[in-house]
Formats: sequence, C-alpha cells, structure tokens
Amino acid sequence: MQLTRFNHYKLKEFSEKIGNTSLLEIPHKIENNGRIYAKLEWENPTGSIKDRPAFSMLKNVLETYSGNPKELHILEYSGGNLGLSLAKQCHLLEINLTLVLSSGSKKSLLEELNSLNVTVELVDKEKGFWGVMDRAIKMSQEDSRYTFLYQHQNDININAHKNGTGKEIIKQLQSLEVSPDAWVAAVGTGGTLRGVFESLKSVNDKLKLHLVIPKELSYGSNEPPNSLPKFAGSGGLGDGRKQRFIEEIENDVHDFWEISYDDCLKKMYDFYITSGIRIGSSAAANLIVAEEVAKSLGESATVVTVFPDQGTKEEWENLIS
Repeated sequence: MQLTRFNHYKLKEFSEKIGNTSLLEIPHKIENNGRIYAKLEWENPTGSIKDRPAFSMLKNVLETYSGNPKELHILEYSGGNLGLSLAKQCHLLEINLTLVLSSGSKKSLLEELNSLNVTVELVDKEKGFWGVMDRAIKMSQEDSRYTFLYQHQNDININAHKNGTGKEIIKQLQSLEVSPDAWVAAVGTGGTLRGVFESLKSVNDKLKLHLVIPKELSYGSNEPPNSLPKFAGSGGLGDGRKQRFIEEIENDVHDFWEISYDDCLKKMYDFYITSGIRIGSSAAANLIVAEEVAKSLGESATVVTVFPDQGTKEEWENLIS
C-alpha cells in the first residue's frame, strides 16, 4: 500500500531525525585498560534507542496494511521507551494506539502518554514484565481489530539495529581506525544486542559477545516473574522463559553478567559526577560490564557498548535530591 494514506510526510520528517548518534569514548583512569566506546542513543527524537525499532515496525505496518486507514489500531506492550516512541509517531499520523504497561510505570510516562491520546492498559506489577507481555498477546488474540507489533518476535526489531545502529558503529570505528573486539549490551528483547552483534561480526568474526542481565531476574531464570526494580529495558521474563532473539544465538555469547539495579543507580550517579553526563540505568549496567571487559582484554582492545537513554525523571530526582 502507499504511505500517502497515512500522512507519510510526517513519518519521513521523524525518520530523518533517527540515527547517526554520537559514539563517545569513555575516559578511564586504570592503566592498561582497553578503550570503551558508547553509542549515545538518547540523541534520537524521543530520547532513546527504541525510536529505531518503533519506527521500523510501524513503517512496515503502514506499507502492508490494506484496510481503512481510520480503522488501523496498533497494539503493543512496553516498559516505557518503546511505548513513548510509538505514542509520538502514532499521534503524528493520527493512528489509534493501545499500550499495555505495568502498573509500576513512572508517573511522568503515564502523563505523557495521556497527553498523546494513547489508550493504556495497566497490568499488576506483581506479575512482572511477562504479565504485561501476556496481557497484550491475549488482547491481540481476542480482538482482531488490533495490529499487534510483538517486538519480541518481530524480526524487524533485529534488522533495525543490524542495518542501522550496527552499521553506524562500524563507520564510526573505521573513522577512528579501530576494530571492535567486544560488544556489550543488555538483554531487553534482544533486538539491539543481536542486531548490532551480527553487524559488528562482519568486521571481526572473533568478536566477543557479552550479555548484561538483571540480577533481580536473570535471563532464562526458573524463578517466577517479580516486581523488583531492575535496570531499564532488561525484560527478565521468569519461569524459564527466554527471549527468542537471544536463545537462537546463545552459543555465541562469551559471558553472561548479572548486574543489580542498586549498582546501576550508583554508577549513574558516579558517571554524572565525573563526566557531567546523565545516563540511564541500562546504560549504567552496560558501562559496569564494559569496564570489566576492557580491563580483562587489555590496552590494545576496543570494547563497544550502547547507552540507550538518560534515565527517567524520577530516577534523577532521587539521585540528585
């Protein structure tokens, strides 16, 4: 179908602001450490890396949807950033959007979604993130009006990072005349981790993949879902469930790192004090691991990671109050 049916020019304007984010070399004080480079994804239009998959998944829907544009109704679940990105894009395009979120979602997020006319379905936070996902899955099965994006199963999520984030990093590293030795990323859906990994492997087939997971509910944990605070976008599912994008490449993972939310908050604060830059909790988790990897690989190594966002309003109010 033709995008002209959906105010496509507004989507084009949005897309032109996505990507080409900076690659920052992280300073360190320890001798013989490898170099660390972090991709600053808060430079995207809505302030997070989720603009990339949100735009790509939505664009695919618009290109393939054959019904009445006024009847298109997007359904998705989110921990925050993806939902906000979808909300702003759907608002631009005047498309109906329903988001399934945890009842523990930040007040600032819920207020912004309300201002964008998003229908929000809240799930008891005690059911964990799997409860949020499960509710969205059932809603899509029970009501055929919805067009469900299903980010954990949508390969467009991987491709957005393989063809976007990853290729940008390669180009930036080449301009610095360095090659990546390790890629460090948090689990999430697995889209960023896998997409960038597949891209970076094209320039170094010995690239080491380091998976960052929340200590409060690890990847593939047999523990039930819980409502414990975790670093952003970590998506621990519980009951032995695994993110498909990661499960398919488990044999490529060099190491699994469990990082607690408390350690992330401390790193957020410390990094802000030393650099003047605010990073989010998942960025902090990635940085903690990247520093350990750089130390173990030595001064000739190049470690690449990603800073998905700059954290929430509520987190920073608590950290610097």
